[in-house]
Amino acid sequence: MKKTIYTCVILCLLVVGTSANAQEQKKSVGNIAVQPLWGPTGFNTVAYYYLPDIQAYYSVDEKKFIYLEDGKWMFSENLPPAFKDFDLYSGYKVVINRPQPYLNFRAHVSRYGHFAGQKNKQVAIANSTNSKYFVITGHPKAADEQASLNKE
Repeated sequence: MKKTIYTCVILCLLVVGTSANAQEQKKSVGNIAVQPLWGPTGFNTVAYYYLPDIQAYYSVDEKKFIYLEDGKWMFSENLPPAFKDFDLYSGYKVVINRPQPYLNFRAHVSRYGHFAGQKNKQVAIANSTNSKYFVITGHPKAADEQASLNKE
């Protein structure tokens, strides 16, 4: 009887340990698959980008731009009309992993404003050769990576 109880306890511990390990591995992947192609490389997890050229934010998970209009924060899937021609690929991006970064807007303008106008200083995900970005829909090598996975 004791052997059965010990065996059950050990099996339960193994199952709990394996489950916790799987969750840790899932967390380490981050949100690479939902980051936009114009985002900078090197980040497994990104909550927001601050775009100093246009003094706006982009929420990666919500896929929305956040910008001030008439003193109110606007949330939109598109850039404001004044910046519709802004090149997101060449504009500088600052990664911010804090909730509601726009509440610290003045600090971000002060701290990162000098990056405005610095074009092509960052490599965009679309131009990356790092295979960890191939999971992003629309990445130029995503189809090649999927085809090679399907062959295996």
